[in-house]
Amino acid sequence: MTAPVLVDILPSTGPFCNSSFTVYFYLPTNYQNNPPLSAQAHPVKLPKHKYAAVRRFGGFMDDSNIPPQALALRRSLKGTPWEAPVSAENRGLAYSVAGYNSPFEYENRVNEVMFWFDRA
Repeated sequence: MTAPVLVDILPSTGPFCNSSFTVYFYLPTNYQNNPPLSAQAHPVKLPKHKYAAVRRFGGFMDDSNIPPQALALRRSLKGTPWEAPVSAENRGLAYSVAGYNSPFEYENRVNEVMFWFDRA
């Protein structure tokens, strides 16, 4: 498994909808020009965002701790100059999470939840 792993999340908007996830894996430099092929994986380029509002948290990422961390980040932006650009860019919903540790590391794990935006 590579690190970091970045996941874009678009939460569902209704009781019968599924959230949408896009997972990005980092490829070491020596594989970037000719990545291994897979029927399920497709090379993509990340969007060129200029800024990100970020909140760091520990532990293993899962469905029980990611949404509360995103909400805490959103609440921390209230009343700041970044509240409006983040809301406009993400329509109040989409966010990303990044995990930086191997799944075999159990202590001192580092994760981040982030809202991307282009204008301040």
